[in-house]
Amino acid sequence: MMIYLLNIIKIYMLIRSAYGVYVSFVFLKWIILTTYTSLLWILPYILKPPLQLTDKELYNEIEIDDYIMINSNI
Repeated sequence: MMIYLLNIIKIYMLIRSAYGVYVSFVFLKWIILTTYTSLLWILPYILKPPLQLTDKELYNEIEIDDYIMINSNI
């Protein structure tokens, strides 16, 4: 009777440990994905640096509706 009780306790501890690993994995996955998606959301709002004189000579921008067409003059 005591052997069965010890086996049940060991199985319970194994299941509890496995569940803890699963919860930890899901939490880390959530943190990484949240950080990544937040970074992708914030990145377009970072201003691009102003064009230098040499860059302005090489590229010609044409605005059509919501699109910006960039033609190379090289």
